Amino acid sequence: MKDYIINPPFTPAIDYKKELNPQQYEVVTKAKGPSLILAGAGSGKTRVLIYRLAYLIDKGASPENILLVTFTNKAAKEMITRAESLLSRNLSGMWIGTFHHIGNIILRKEAKLLGFSPNFTIIDREDAKDLAQNCLEELNLSKQGKLFPKKDLILNVSSKSTNSLKDIEDVISESYSHIEEYTQPIKRVLKKYQKKKKEANLMDFDDLLFFWLEVMKKESIREKYSRQFNHILIDEYQDTNRLQFEILKKLSSASQNILAVGDDAQSIYSFRSAEIKNVLNFPQTFKDTKIFKLEINYRSTPEILDLANAVINNNKKQFPKHLRTIKKNHSLPVLIKADDTYKQASFIARQITKLYQEGIPLQKISVLFRSRYLALELEVELMQRSIPYIIRGGIRFFEQAHIKDVLSYLKIIVNPKDEISFKRALSLYPGIGRSYAYRIWEKSVKENLPQEEILKSLPKKAKEGTGQFSLLLASIKDEPRPEKALNKVIKKYADYCYLNFDNPEERIADLEELSKMAKSSSSIRNLLENLSAFEEFKGEAAVSPEAKEGSVVLSTIHQAKGLEWQAVFILGCSEYDFPHPKALNSQEQLEEERRLFYVAITRAKKYLYMAYPKSKYTYRSGIVIARPSMFIQEIAPELYDEWDK
Repeated sequence: MKDYIINPPFTPAIDYKKELNPQQYEVVTKAKGPSLILAGAGSGKTRVLIYRLAYLIDKGASPENILLVTFTNKAAKEMITRAESLLSRNLSGMWIGTFHHIGNIILRKEAKLLGFSPNFTIIDREDAKDLAQNCLEELNLSKQGKLFPKKDLILNVSSKSTNSLKDIEDVISESYSHIEEYTQPIKRVLKKYQKKKKEANLMDFDDLLFFWLEVMKKESIREKYSRQFNHILIDEYQDTNRLQFEILKKLSSASQNILAVGDDAQSIYSFRSAEIKNVLNFPQTFKDTKIFKLEINYRSTPEILDLANAVINNNKKQFPKHLRTIKKNHSLPVLIKADDTYKQASFIARQITKLYQEGIPLQKISVLFRSRYLALELEVELMQRSIPYIIRGGIRFFEQAHIKDVLSYLKIIVNPKDEISFKRALSLYPGIGRSYAYRIWEKSVKENLPQEEILKSLPKKAKEGTGQFSLLLASIKDEPRPEKALNKVIKKYADYCYLNFDNPEERIADLEELSKMAKSSSSIRNLLENLSAFEEFKGEAAVSPEAKEGSVVLSTIHQAKGLEWQAVFILGCSEYDFPHPKALNSQEQLEEERRLFYVAITRAKKYLYMAYPKSKYTYRSGIVIARPSMFIQEIAPELYDEWDK
């Protein structure tokens, strides 16, 4: 008689139906094969990933056959800890971490196939900059008397090329057109940079992904790892770039069990090479894809979500979702119309104080903005009112390098013996490093030698730089209007900006905002005195959280993604500030700007304020009338209250 084995029914260790809402439960229990999880803001996507992981192991999957890719090591650690707690077992054999972490592990095993030794060294950004500088010097590009893109900018071009899988020419043409004339020498630098890394058995962070993909192109390796990973789970899928996408395709080629969790409505990092197409084209890339939607929001009030839904509905390229909440009704979001940027700042500071007095801790209040320069007046207002604040992911306005660079010229005019400012400003010129700046300072100020005498002892390129420096100082020395003096410096500094920074337009916008501030000062000395007065408030404004129950958070919207606050203010909701003017000629970029506005709105749990000035001063046009952002104009006015301040 034949024996029959009857499999016992599946009895999970966790009551998934009780622990999850119906949408989450469906994902956790039915997402087999290619699955795209469209997780709306505040819908519990991390919880879903953790419970899906627990469910797979509950069903008998081996931890060694599961790959969970996260975007930060902190997220990876949190997920594995929570999953182990749920299952009451150790999951040490599981593959979990960032793309770079997993790539490093695999390349240690397979690097020989690419001509690297398994003990290759991973170089950090500073080491990469040193190596790139060596390449510039060997090619005699850093020693020329003319301007040339700096190592930081060249490495950014290289990184964008690698992560987008685009040629250097295309990357420069699309994203760095201001240095297009240097394309060929930049290619020579990067070719030498790659050669030096290979010879020294070095990899930078981009190499960990690039060479991971290269080794996966070998059929035996692709077969090995695609069979190893029976289940692949990816967090924040909307932030993946083309390189990561190609890696995932090869890793999932055997099992096709790939579960991608993300939100196309929160895809806002194209400047980092993230591609929304990875989400939008997922069903075409992976045959028989199941699409799940998480639309129950646990963060915001119905009124805030109604506004968010109305905003994002204007995008054409998306997977439609409609967020709904478990929260009770509250007040409508508010559109604040202020007379100018100063009144806007004053009102926000007063409203922050009011919310604090009503019981909302300062650390649960945030002010978000599209661009850094929009926050200048508010920073000044907060300092003057002694309201503590922090800048998330950055530094205070007056502590930024480009602000300090430009102000150093004005400081020399007021105090010719200011050694720090003298060396800082002079070092900005080609051919003058720290050593020459020190030598010129010694001869000019300490020995009081005439300029002609100083120039005689300098090589040609340093001589030219010193001459340009002296001419600029002379042109602003007798300028009675400080904003005019500042504008002359800004005009000259713009060239330096374009060849040294990844975001020159943003920095120049900051400088133009500084110029606007200078308009109210009577002289250069008066301007510097006004600015130095803010130092008095810095200590008070930056007191420890324990002393004043935390600090208000000021942040760009990009830096705020993934976070939440009880009250959120969105600054500068006006034409030509939000959306960014560069996006107006591209439907693709305009939709990303709208997604950025959506992300800002959905950071708010209870109170949302959108502010714009009815008039503002611009660097080029003087006083102009401002209208609300097109993103506000295109939604129904009954979705928000208007306060005219």
